[in-house]
Amino acid sequence: MNKKFLSVILFSALMVGTAGTFVSCKDYDDDIENLQKQIDENAKAIDQINKLISDGSVITGVVKGANGITITLSNGNSYEITNGSNGTNAAVWSIGEDGYWYKDDVKQAYKAVGEEGGDGCYYKPNETTGNFDIYNADGTLKESTNISWKGTGITAVEDGNDVILYNVTKADGTIGSVTISKSNNLRSLVFIPQAYVDGVQGLTYDSYAYNALTLSDKDSKAEKATAAATSTTINPVVYAEYHVNPANANVDELKDQLSFIVKPNLDYISSRAAASNDFGMVPEFVSFKDGILKVKVNIKGIAATEEKISVFALNVEKENGEDVTSDYATVFKKDLSDLAIADPAAEAAKKGVADKDEHYRTKIAAVDADAYNQKIVWEEGTTEAESKTYCDTIVVYNQSLDLTKCVEAHELVCEGGDKIKVADLEKLGLKFAFDVVKNYKVGDPVTDQADFVTLADGVLTPKVYETEGRAAIGRTPIVRVRLMHGENIVKVAYIKVFIADETSTPVTNQYELTIENFKYDCDEAAASKLSTVKDMNVQVYNEIGLSKEQFHATYPYFYDYGANQTPEDLGICEETTDAETQATHVIKWTISKDALWENANKQLTHRVRYYAGENQTGAYVELVLKATVEDIQKSYNVAKADFISNYWDADKTYTKFNVAVPSTTTDADPTHCTFINDLNSPFTTWAKNSTEGTPGVLKLDKAVTGIEYFFCADDIKNITKIGDIDVVFTTDEAGTTLYATVGNVREEIAVINNAGSTAPNTVTYNKESAIAKQLLNTGAMYTYIGATGRVCDDDTKVVTITFDNKDHFKANFIRPVNIAEQAADNFIDAVDFGEKGSFIRLEDLIAPYDWRDRYFSDYANYWGFYGPFKITADVDNAECDLNGTRQAVPVTVELKANTYTTMGSGDDAKTSKYGFITYKNNGTKVSAFNIYVKVTVEYGWGTIKTDFITVPVSSTITNN
Repeated sequence: MNKKFLSVILFSALMVGTAGTFVSCKDYDDDIENLQKQIDENAKAIDQINKLISDGSVITGVVKGANGITITLSNGNSYEITNGSNGTNAAVWSIGEDGYWYKDDVKQAYKAVGEEGGDGCYYKPNETTGNFDIYNADGTLKESTNISWKGTGITAVEDGNDVILYNVTKADGTIGSVTISKSNNLRSLVFIPQAYVDGVQGLTYDSYAYNALTLSDKDSKAEKATAAATSTTINPVVYAEYHVNPANANVDELKDQLSFIVKPNLDYISSRAAASNDFGMVPEFVSFKDGILKVKVNIKGIAATEEKISVFALNVEKENGEDVTSDYATVFKKDLSDLAIADPAAEAAKKGVADKDEHYRTKIAAVDADAYNQKIVWEEGTTEAESKTYCDTIVVYNQSLDLTKCVEAHELVCEGGDKIKVADLEKLGLKFAFDVVKNYKVGDPVTDQADFVTLADGVLTPKVYETEGRAAIGRTPIVRVRLMHGENIVKVAYIKVFIADETSTPVTNQYELTIENFKYDCDEAAASKLSTVKDMNVQVYNEIGLSKEQFHATYPYFYDYGANQTPEDLGICEETTDAETQATHVIKWTISKDALWENANKQLTHRVRYYAGENQTGAYVELVLKATVEDIQKSYNVAKADFISNYWDADKTYTKFNVAVPSTTTDADPTHCTFINDLNSPFTTWAKNSTEGTPGVLKLDKAVTGIEYFFCADDIKNITKIGDIDVVFTTDEAGTTLYATVGNVREEIAVINNAGSTAPNTVTYNKESAIAKQLLNTGAMYTYIGATGRVCDDDTKVVTITFDNKDHFKANFIRPVNIAEQAADNFIDAVDFGEKGSFIRLEDLIAPYDWRDRYFSDYANYWGFYGPFKITADVDNAECDLNGTRQAVPVTVELKANTYTTMGSGDDAKTSKYGFITYKNNGTKVSAFNIYVKVTVEYGWGTIKTDFITVPVSSTITNN
């Protein structure tokens, strides 16, 4: 026994008044209030401890506190369970390392651990008496004692697994014990029996065996169901429950680490059969609540039922690799009786015929009077009226019948008499399926009854050409009902349905004729739709109750009554014939493209009349044609997903337009350096071999052609500054020319060309505009560009285009050339003038690179391509950090800009087209420092005024 008992005995929180002592009502009120507060605080503390343990904490300490018991957890939190303020009067009981009881750290004469006692006896607390009992080494009670361990206050007993608190006043006012698990470490599982089988606790489950059916001669009067030679067993859904100790065990272990230990064939003294070879059980976590674990038991095969017994135990593999296994229980299979497909017999559900029972051809068993026919009901040669006698249920021609409410599975139980029990199909994993029997032909002329109903999701609806109609009255279709287990047919039955008339039929001379939707088509001058043969039969002849011949004989004169009527009557109609038969009357309705455009996603109407007499005389039937115009999308959004990443910044907030690149590696022609950009290029476009849309143009609907871009006048007026330049932007009326006003000067700086034959949808930045160049060389030039599209190249059918749900996209015009922040060469202090280090070429001073980060030092032709260049170094205002701080260059340092074309000699000789800056120091030896020079660079696309360029100066050559 490795146990430790810690007992803290406290006086009661409320002291009982002695005789002759007066206690006021206020005193009682205060005591009661304090007691209730104490009860609430104790309950809260215990709940918090249990929750933390459930979440993974453990109890690391249980000690006597100033007022009660203090419990400390592994997360450092401590909670006090108190029963008053007299904690100083408590006694602490604990077990020492020598196995003896200690009281207040004083060793007692009686032992707590039996294994260490000379006679094997040990003392154990008795919860009922509050005293110690003496136990023999074998665990049997030897005798009781009067040695008290439980006081009148809270007492805590701690062992290796639990902390038990005694004398706790609970929330309901009762006083009792509370057990707190020291950790959420799973210790045991106890099976909750559902039944006892031959004295063994067990789990029972219903099992149903069937021989799967195969239908032969399907959809004929010889249709027959043949059972398979071998049976299939259904093991339905079963649940098992277990008591879990502790009740707050780690639920993750219970969810993820479950398995069954199955022993399928133990010897058993009874009459049972061996389990099937494939017998097995797999647990699936369902819930864990109030200390009860519920698992779904997936059973495969058949459990033992005769000379063997199948047993199982639930096993949990804990996170540390240990296993916790429940007690073993048997699993017992109860076989269900045979099933029958039957009528629920509720009048509201079956809508049945009163005398149907006497006409049943086949019964499964006499006990089930509501069972449907298992053999197909086929009355060859009978009329539709006669067939009604043999029908199982009725549906009115303009209503529907929910067959799922007309069937249920009956289990035939014969125990002390004939009984019917409704089978739980969900538990067995069975479901009904319905289909209409074809080729059941009766009537004059003979007609397939399946043509007069539709069946979807178990709902049977009478129809004529797939819609409601009186022509279906009197028909008697047969529905095949299959009870299915997956793909297997378990049972089959047949229901004959009679389609009945209503008591009265409404009469009208105006009828609706709904035809197919109109669709805007670029290839048609106008849109036309024909009513179909089906439309005329179903919506006209059938509704009126006349055959086609009767109708047109009665009303032979067609008239387009809707022409030139109210605006709602759109288009024109004419009567024509069906293209295939050249005989059936149909109506052609034509609507202009303009009308379709204006009425997109709306229902249109038009009226025609059939008159009995010429010149609109006599009786007539008016048809109101209705058709919906399919929605014509009039706005498109180009989502960010269609922004080509390489043409945008990282967040796709602006696209980048750049100048052209040289046509060859030696191209130095500045006229080739143009700023013309394809406005479609930043977006997903139609492929170059596309037959749906214009190749290379913004990809929208194929009907949207004629994409036109424009500068957004309303948006660009909000741009008031580019870099440090105040500017006002405007456009022409078409929005294709962009103007910029700086000071009092207004110039054209960019033009959009949407109609270019070789390059449509381009924007050209103006190389001839001084303002355009000034703005460009700030490195911050941008604008806003929007777009519209035309449907079918029709200028009157314009659609709006947005970009990431904005009416424009931001386009940045990237400066073609940039100047390096540090020179590509350096000075060397104290070299002879003319030596390397005393001069730097202006080309190396600015070290230019283009918008692709290509340096001119590697591509000599760029000086011409981006040129012509002129470089001016402001040496008079240069600065240096010779003494550690930035200041003007001292007089001892001579810095000049020279227009020499050549400097240096030998290998150090350098030539320059733009000149040099030279350096000479007339002072003393110096350490390395920097000179800072501002430069103005004029080139083909304007002027760049740099900030200070850093020019390193190496230390004096003799300086150590």
